[in-house]
Amino acid sequence: MSTHALEVRLREGAERIGVTRLTETLTQVKVALEEIDRVYLYSRTPRPEWVVQQLAQQGHDLLVRLTARESRGREWPSLVAPLNALVAGVETLQREPELPQYYTESTLERLLKIGEPGAGVQEVSLATVNDTVGHHFPISEPVRQNARQAVAGAYDSLGSVAGWLDEMNARRVAKGVLRVGLYDPLTRRAVTGVLAPDMEAAMQRFWRQRVLARGLITRNKRGQIVRIRIDHIEPLPQDDDKRAAVSELLGADPDWLGGQDVDAYLHEERRA
Repeated sequence: MSTHALEVRLREGAERIGVTRLTETLTQVKVALEEIDRVYLYSRTPRPEWVVQQLAQQGHDLLVRLTARESRGREWPSLVAPLNALVAGVETLQREPELPQYYTESTLERLLKIGEPGAGVQEVSLATVNDTVGHHFPISEPVRQNARQAVAGAYDSLGSVAGWLDEMNARRVAKGVLRVGLYDPLTRRAVTGVLAPDMEAAMQRFWRQRVLARGLITRNKRGQIVRIRIDHIEPLPQDDDKRAAVSELLGADPDWLGGQDVDAYLHEERRA
């Protein structure tokens, strides 16, 4: 097993880093890793327990390395996959205002908090460690700008989203308004669902089930679905054997792939 870890580098300014800022930053990193892990592997498998592997001071940089504690119920590459995904997301946001793979709207909000300068911190950067330290990607102002644009609604339309409804990601964002996560294992992406107060009681029976949510969909400028204001929700078959076979659907629309072969079509859809 390699010494796979996430290195968080906090660059100090003229003053030393406050204890509250340090603990808040590490808490946001921990929760972001937990959110990514739920999208990466949405099942009842054991979740990673994140631990501090190393804490060091190098000049004006405070370095904290986090890794997963070994688990008998999960393979090591799977346990540390969220570390790679978190760093890869920052790299993507250096170039593009889009939701990185395995990120949720909440994950981007946490990234903004992690990278915000203040309380003795000039800059926060992330790198993966796999025997050697990889490239550090700073959560710079351009990254934060792209993160804000990625969750900013560019246009709305009526539609539906299918996914697993996760109560672990549920939290209130306003009086009576509940925000939940809808996870799609096929695309490895998640959409935020916003529920009206009068729907909360009925929602209890759908936790951890595969559902179809209908309502007003908000997309960013890249066309990615960011969130859905849910007006109606219904259960979907939980197992593949209860879904219609592909052979039964063939012929329903001879041009449903838009002239593409299946692999090309799926590739484009999973990028959406």
